[in-house]
Amino acid sequence: KQWYQRRVRANYFIQTNLSIIVMDKKAILIQILVFVIFVATCFGGGTLVNFICSDGFGKDSKWYQSLEQPSWNPPAWLFAPVWAVLYCLMATAAWLVWRETGFCKQPIPLAVFWTQIVFNFAWVFIFGMAHELGWAFAEIIVLWLLIVATMGLFFRVIKWTPLLLIPYLAWITFAACLNCSLWQLNKNNTNIVYD
Repeated sequence: KQWYQRRVRANYFIQTNLSIIVMDKKAILIQILVFVIFVATCFGGGTLVNFICSDGFGKDSKWYQSLEQPSWNPPAWLFAPVWAVLYCLMATAAWLVWRETGFCKQPIPLAVFWTQIVFNFAWVFIFGMAHELGWAFAEIIVLWLLIVATMGLFFRVIKWTPLLLIPYLAWITFAACLNCSLWQLNKNNTNIVYD
C-alpha cells in the first residue's frame, strides 16, 4: 500500500511539473506577464508610497528623529532590503495562487491579498505623513489580521504558499511592536518636531 501511495504522489508530481513544459507559448507569456504584474504592483506600489512619504521616516525626517525610540529600533538602511525580499515573496505567493484559481474561479484569496496590500501601503501614510502613531498601530493590527486571513485562504488553494508569507507576517509583527512602542513612548513627548 505504501509503495502504491508513493507511486501516485510521484506521478502527480511529474504530471504537474510536465504541464509547465507542455504549455504553449501564449500560455507561458501570460504566466510571465501576470507574474511581472504581481511583482511590479508590490514593488512599484511600495516604492511609490515610500517615495511620497520619504520625509516621514528615517534619518532625514525631523519628525521621526525627534521621537523617543526604543533601543531595539532597527537602522534605517535595513528597511529597503527587507521590503525587497518581502515584496518578492508576496508577489510569488499571489502568482502561484493565481495560477491555480485565476481571477474569477476563486476570487476571494486574491481579493483579500490585494486588500492587505492596500492596508500595507495605507499604514505608511497614516504613520509617516499624518504622524498618527495610535491610528497607525490600530491599522497595522488590521493589516496583521488580513495577512493571517490571506495565509489561510492561500493554504486552501496551495498548502505550502503560506510559507512564503511567514517572513512578511513576522516583519509586520515586529513593525506592530515597534509602532506600539513608539506610540507609548511619545504620548506625552513635548519635543516632537512636526515637519
